[in-house]
Amino acid sequence: MRHHIPQSRNNARSYRIVAVNFWRKHWQLLPLLITVGIVPLLVLLHIAPIPATYHAFWITEQVFDFFSYYKAHAILCCAAALLLNSLFLYVRKKLPYKPIPDVIPLLSYALLLICSAMLSVHSDIALNGFFERYEGMWVLLAYLILLLGSYVLVTKTSQVWLVVQTWAIALAIIAGIGLLQFLGFDPFQTESGRLFIIPQRYEALAAYLEFHFPPHWVYATLYNPNNVAHLIALALPITTSAVLCAPTKQSRLNFAVLSGLLLIILVGTHARGGWVAILSAAFLVLMIVFQPAIRRYWRQIKRSALAFMVMGIFWLAWNLNHHQVLTAHNPPLNQTSASSHETFLETLIRHYGTLGSGRMYIWLRSFEQLDDTILIGHGPDTFALYFPNQDEYKRFFNQPEAFIDKPHNSYLQTWLNLGGGATLALFVLLFRHAKRTFLLLTTAPRYSDLYQLSLGLYAGWFAYLIAAVFYDSVVSVAPLFWIVFGLSLAVNQLLKTTMQATS
Repeated sequence: MRHHIPQSRNNARSYRIVAVNFWRKHWQLLPLLITVGIVPLLVLLHIAPIPATYHAFWITEQVFDFFSYYKAHAILCCAAALLLNSLFLYVRKKLPYKPIPDVIPLLSYALLLICSAMLSVHSDIALNGFFERYEGMWVLLAYLILLLGSYVLVTKTSQVWLVVQTWAIALAIIAGIGLLQFLGFDPFQTESGRLFIIPQRYEALAAYLEFHFPPHWVYATLYNPNNVAHLIALALPITTSAVLCAPTKQSRLNFAVLSGLLLIILVGTHARGGWVAILSAAFLVLMIVFQPAIRRYWRQIKRSALAFMVMGIFWLAWNLNHHQVLTAHNPPLNQTSASSHETFLETLIRHYGTLGSGRMYIWLRSFEQLDDTILIGHGPDTFALYFPNQDEYKRFFNQPEAFIDKPHNSYLQTWLNLGGGATLALFVLLFRHAKRTFLLLTTAPRYSDLYQLSLGLYAGWFAYLIAAVFYDSVVSVAPLFWIVFGLSLAVNQLLKTTMQATS
């Protein structure tokens, strides 16, 4: 007599088999997959009291955090698991040997950031991060673990695609939420959406929840439109290259649709820095792809570049002289008379403080502090504690009442928080990878899928660094950059191995 086995039981058994097989094949990469596939989507309310010592540095006595606290803690957990996985495989001698490039600048950066945290006057914030940011020493070290882990553990092209495709699923969800916000429907402002991101113990607050962004502005799950633009700058070159080299026809079509969605929501961020980064990455790709022709016509290109540079200088001078009439997003300049004792930087603030949506004011005031942190910084994530928020020249900022807790420039952020020494080490690390990858891509065979993947990762990595001139390092985006950095190193290694095998 035959027994009928319900179809649902068969399905459950099939899912378990798939899950077990996936675990056996990819358990060592699971922390990376969680970091790229789940962490960017985390939106959940965390309420923490502000210590009395820091009441002067915050606008309320409590911080209501939806976008950073749980992301930061998830990053720490994933980095710790990734480190344990790497050590376990190393002890079991199951990791193929890979030379770690640029060990000296990498270790120098890590040691100097640790020193800046340990010597900081504000040790608790230096270790755990500022309120609603949480990029303290532990998180910054976790970024380095993500970099090294993604380089050391990824040894096959299929593993690279596993990480990229997992990230693409998260990007698609972010793009879907962003598209709804761009069309005027914000899921987080609905009754059910609010309950979804508020723990049960805080349900009474759901009726009062508001995110203060104008209609049709995209912030998705990343807290701020600038963060969305920074993420797209990193992701779009990679998804675009995947259209050409993804493993299957269906995945190439999916990446094409995703790339189109990312472009649409980039419009919804109203962030010009994202467009600058994307265009810069496109220019880099053109330089690499057409490198033989560039060599042939180098003289003509130099003359054309010089002509465009002169035109750009004239445009900038004319624009500044006419109070940014070509950058209409900036509000009119405050014409209040200034003190006769003002410094040169204060004169610049008075005339051009609103430039770049107020970034010029923040940058100029930040420049004044650089000599205080030439070697060691004030401590990770301590920028807000040292920025002169009570400055009388803040009236020339776009929002004088706003509390400024970030410099809107990742490199100033690194210098002031970690010091000039750490910034120099970071620049050496970045420059060496940029040079090494550029030379590799201008000499490697250009028609392999591995080449296209390396080019896409490099372009996304480069675009993120360009956008970092205008945006800050944040837990919503930065861990993804460090993983892409590690994947770029891993793919370059695979590409070199392939070249050596075919030579």
